[in-house]
Amino acid sequence: MPPPRNLDERARLRRAVVERLNGNPRTGCWFEAVTAAVAFQEREGHLVVPRFHVENGYDLGGFIHNIRNRYLCSHRSKDKLDEEQVWMMEALGMVWRVNDTRFVDVYVPAFTSFARREGHLRVPREHREHGIKLGHVTHNIRKRRRTGKYPQWRIDVLDVLGFEWQVLMPRGSAVTHRCATQEPPHQGTRAPTEMRAGSAPSPDKEDQTCFAGR
Repeated sequence: MPPPRNLDERARLRRAVVERLNGNPRTGCWFEAVTAAVAFQEREGHLVVPRFHVENGYDLGGFIHNIRNRYLCSHRSKDKLDEEQVWMMEALGMVWRVNDTRFVDVYVPAFTSFARREGHLRVPREHREHGIKLGHVTHNIRKRRRTGKYPQWRIDVLDVLGFEWQVLMPRGSAVTHRCATQEPPHQGTRAPTEMRAGSAPSPDKEDQTCFAGR
């Protein structure tokens, strides 16, 4: 389940999780882990934790990895999470199915770093963040979503970070680009057809737009 979008709802769920920790003997031992998860979630806005992340001295990445495996892969009843444990983790924003560790361990931290510094996620095309070609990653993510080939859970995580799926070009930029790519008008000697006609031909509408004000 995706994390709640409303900040008040998130805070309410986090309080409920902490209140219920000691009500179940199987979750009482989770106090340190859940405390670290709450701190991470409040700071980052999500719970897609890199595999080896340490939060306030606690191996939160390892805890999340193990809990996810118990939820998805365990066939032994003693290792399965009970309903209370599943509820707690989902209330904190747990993403159970993460099939691309590079997205979690590399791209999410890079986007987070850029957003904190710049205040947005309009990443320039050639920008590198800590050696990562984040501009190219951003372009490819937008392209894959337009084709319907991008996983919904990743979209949810990027939405929480403030990812901008459409970056509009400034008005007039397309005209400016056309002007820059066109050949300059003839100077000095007229073309043979112009000399025979006795006067230069009138520019068409696109030429008028491009060269107006010169």
